[in-house]
Amino acid sequence: MAHATPPRQPLPDAVERTAGRMAALVLADRPDSAAELLTLIEEHDAELEARGEPPSGLMDNGIDLLNTLDGSRSYLQHAHEMLERDDVDPRLRRRLERYLDSQPLRLAERRLREDRVIKFGSVINRITAPVSQFLFGGQVPTVETGRAAIASLLLMHSFPEATIQERQALRAYQEFVERYPDAPEREEVTQKIARYERELRHQLYVEALEAAERAEKARVPEAVLMHLDRADRLIPDEPEAQKLRARAETARTQRDQHILESLGARSLVGIRLDPETKAELEQLAVVVLQAPFDEIARHAAAWEDRHAAGPLLDEMRFLKAYWYLAQDQEDEFVRALTEIAKLDLRQSNMARHARRFLTDPEQNPYAFYRAAQRSDRRDRVRWIMLGPRARGRIRRDLPRPIEWILSIPSFAVSLATSPIRLLQYRGARPQFGGAVLDTGNRYLAHFPGGQHADEVNRVLEKLYAIRRQWSQALEHLQARADPDPEKTADYREKIAKRTLAAARMQRRLDVRAAIYRSILTKYEDTPQAEQAATELQELIRNASPQNIRLSKEFLKQYPQLWAPGALGLHPELLDGDKHNGEIAEEGITLLGRTVVEVSLVDTESVVQNVPRENFIRFIAALEEVSYQRLVIDERERPEPDPQRDLFFERARLGLLEDADRRPAARSNAVFMSTFEKYGVRRPGNILPLELVLQGGLEDFGLAAFPRIRVPGQTPDAFLYR
Repeated sequence: MAHATPPRQPLPDAVERTAGRMAALVLADRPDSAAELLTLIEEHDAELEARGEPPSGLMDNGIDLLNTLDGSRSYLQHAHEMLERDDVDPRLRRRLERYLDSQPLRLAERRLREDRVIKFGSVINRITAPVSQFLFGGQVPTVETGRAAIASLLLMHSFPEATIQERQALRAYQEFVERYPDAPEREEVTQKIARYERELRHQLYVEALEAAERAEKARVPEAVLMHLDRADRLIPDEPEAQKLRARAETARTQRDQHILESLGARSLVGIRLDPETKAELEQLAVVVLQAPFDEIARHAAAWEDRHAAGPLLDEMRFLKAYWYLAQDQEDEFVRALTEIAKLDLRQSNMARHARRFLTDPEQNPYAFYRAAQRSDRRDRVRWIMLGPRARGRIRRDLPRPIEWILSIPSFAVSLATSPIRLLQYRGARPQFGGAVLDTGNRYLAHFPGGQHADEVNRVLEKLYAIRRQWSQALEHLQARADPDPEKTADYREKIAKRTLAAARMQRRLDVRAAIYRSILTKYEDTPQAEQAATELQELIRNASPQNIRLSKEFLKQYPQLWAPGALGLHPELLDGDKHNGEIAEEGITLLGRTVVEVSLVDTESVVQNVPRENFIRFIAALEEVSYQRLVIDERERPEPDPQRDLFFERARLGLLEDADRRPAARSNAVFMSTFEKYGVRRPGNILPLELVLQGGLEDFGLAAFPRIRVPGQTPDAFLYR
């Protein structure tokens, strides 16, 4: 670094002082006096131009400032006129463009234009791929092209009557009328508002009616009536809604009547009990609520011996079955309840309880685990045979025969390509088995030492290993009766390797150190433990309060950052000649306080201390550069980083004598050039089309086709759904 004295900042000259006074006059609403000062700025720029010097750059800003006094409607015209010029300051141009883009009418037009592009692009994009493949030749693409053409036409009827973009445009039109009640466009805009409000009201009515119909199928009359109330507020007295309301009110009345009849019951079991038998039955009830399974079964057997069960025969059979659970004989218990479930519901109330048990995944988890295995095997076979079509037909809200006709070509292609998926199956295995994992874990949670625990642990260990979830695989391996030591060691090594990779990706130093220590503690017998110890020592030795990096390209794009008075780097370090020393692509790193690390090509990095005054100027210039990029380049977005901002603020105030060494105060921000971030050095226009290369073995070919770039939704789109 060459710590040369920076050039003295010039004092404000006459034209800058004039601009300041002009701003004060504008704020005081004195347009005539402000216009006189603008004339002085214009004369000063003319003198500079006559001497061959660049203008002050204050003229355009002065004109813009003066235009604000004419009111918002006139300012719009002024803004359009200024943007027609080619010599407007880029920052002022970008600000005017943003202002015009935020105007209600322009915002509404942009949203409607996006809506047209989305509708048109969605239809065209569906057909470009098969048409392109058809042009490349082949019988299957020919069939697929016809199907895609029909599907594209049918897609048009599925668009909502009032899309999100149209709702946004409606709100912008309403805002325009509120903001400019006397505008000449008011009548035309009012007509558009009435049109879009009518479409939106009808769509919301249809949605409310559809929700009411779904609630009717679910037999929830209160929900039906709630949705119908909403529909009536939108479009009152519609016959279809009135018929649905009548059915819902009838269903609610019948249900309430059934509830009243149930609440009015006076007898549940027609059994006469003498005081001794009643006391014995009460004792049995207490045992059922509190005692272990084997004691419940013994009391039920004793009751049956003394009373021959009588009307409580099925209850006693149910309770005696708990003996199997006490002996961990789950299958026998399920078989006993299956026999009870076969009884007539009119004669045995315990048949209903038995059926409820057998159909409850929490009480009968092994049956659901076996069902999930069978379903998983079917899914694997269907995927091999049909590929993506194995998930079922695509619902297009059309009659079922038409939907099946549209799907026939796709199913034919899927069947023809099944041998390819058979070869791909090994790599596709992780996508299967999710339900088996869920039901298997549920079984083990209820019966960790059950009859089938070892079998379930073996299957789950294999599935987790296929998914590369080594921790879960190790857990189920160790839960087996005879865990394989070699597998155990292999899983532990893989877990340690993944944990080490996670530590390297962690940005907070304290968290990274904690992960390293966990490897040393839990996996000390793995090769990764030695690597973790080495990296932990290096982390402790080289840890810095900050880690804010400026790339070499970023420094070259903004020379004021490394000029004298700022970082003060020697120009030879950035001239591209490696023989006289050159900064590496990593650039420089701010390590905390005023210390920076300069990465060099073909040699070790150099750590140096920047003079305090120079560092303050450097940080101020860095923040100014960041703000300018946000103002000028529309692709730039603010990147929140409170640790970075706090460090910069302390640097500007000269409060860096004591570094903040808390891990939570460390920033890992990176400043990159425009080229590094976006691939181009200057912002340019984005074409509405993109070229897509698509194809493969399953498509029987390769095709390149254009696709319309469909605009994405705005961040506030969720407010209009």
